This record gives sequence, C-alpha cells and structure tokens, in this order.
Amino acid sequence: MTNVSVALVALLLTGAAQAAPAVFSPESGVLCDKKAGFCADTQGISMGLTQVHLGDKAQDKLVKIFGSTDGVDMGSYTLSNGVHCESSEQQCYKDRYFPRTKESKYTAMLFKKSK
Repeated sequence: MTNVSVALVALLLTGAAQAAPAVFSPESGVLCDKKAGFCADTQGISMGLTQVHLGDKAQDKLVKIFGSTDGVDMGSYTLSNGVHCESSEQQCYKDRYFPRTKESKYTAMLFKKSK
C-alpha cells in the first residue's frame, strides 16, 4: 500500500509540473519562457530578467548561446509555444511566418496593449 501511495503522489506531482505553463508573466511587462530558457521585456530578451526569474543557469546558457549580444537582434524572438514577438513593432504574432496574424494575449502582457 505504501508503494502505491508513493507512486500516486509521484504521478500527481509529475502531472502538476507538466500542467504549469512554460510561458508566464512574473511581473508587469515581462514574459518568461521556462522551456526556451529566457525572459523578455519591451526591449527584447533580457539577460538580467532571465537571471532574476529563471536563475543563474538559464542566464549562463544564454551567454553561451549568444556570447556578446553585439550584432544580435534580441528584440525578435519566438517563444516555445510558437508565438513570435517583435519589440520594434511592440507586437506579438501567432507565429513568425507571413502573413502574420496578430496575437493579443501575449502582446497585452508584454506591451500593455488592449485586446
């Protein structure tokens, strides 16, 4: 009976972890993507916000991927759910392909635009 209880608790915890959204907004004007490993604000992907909300390991991974951010467009990025955001346009889209369809939920969360 104890083994069954432990297995059930483990299954429930695993399900709860999987149910948590990968993309979330920890504070106004910020989106974080646990799966992709970055956080962004209205300017684009932010090393500092990534460190604050996802931890040192996530920031270290970004530094390894991008190195210096010189010459890298940190304002154009795609979240793990497929939503693509363009900081220069203050707009997110359902995906990064043309013709683009505006996405309202993440645009409002990030850029404070109404639906």
